[in-house]
Amino acid sequence: MKKTMILFVSLAVLISCTSQNKQKKEEKSAELAVLTVDELQTQAKDLVGKEVMVKGMVTHVCKESGARCFIMGSTEDISLRIEAGKIGSFAQDQMGSDIQVRGILQEVQLDEEDLAEMEKAAAAGESANKGHALGHNGPAMHDVDGGKHDSINQTQKLEQMSQKLAESKEGYVPVYYLDGVELIQKK
Repeated sequence: MKKTMILFVSLAVLISCTSQNKQKKEEKSAELAVLTVDELQTQAKDLVGKEVMVKGMVTHVCKESGARCFIMGSTEDISLRIEAGKIGSFAQDQMGSDIQVRGILQEVQLDEEDLAEMEKAAAAGESANKGHALGHNGPAMHDVDGGKHDSINQTQKLEQMSQKLAESKEGYVPVYYLDGVELIQKK
């Protein structure tokens, strides 16, 4: 009888803790405003290191491990890399789907030396995509949601980054990405 009572109490405590954790997680997700990729890019400087919620269409999922994906904003030139992190991995069948992800916004700061190294690689015909700063290294074109989306144009993107660096007061070009915590919605 004692063993049954101890087992019952232990089970009740376990269920209670699990229920409270799930409720806290849901409350935390409900508190965060859902941002589009465009909105996040506009506010990113103030959100680095903070938990955010972002939504967008998946334009690429890394094939080897699904460790990251890219979601698109209002145009294919506006995108955000999401590292799977606590999510585990993304699936290829999410390509072209709208997703919503909760995560911690991170920043990589590319300076003049980084851009020179990237331009040198591009001139040699190699990938200049240091830390996925230019997007993903997928094939030149692929189908997403019925349309053609240019996955990488190194020269043009490097020129844009060089221009941003020249205009930068900080002496670097910020590249933002999300460390995924939770995949909230998948359509």
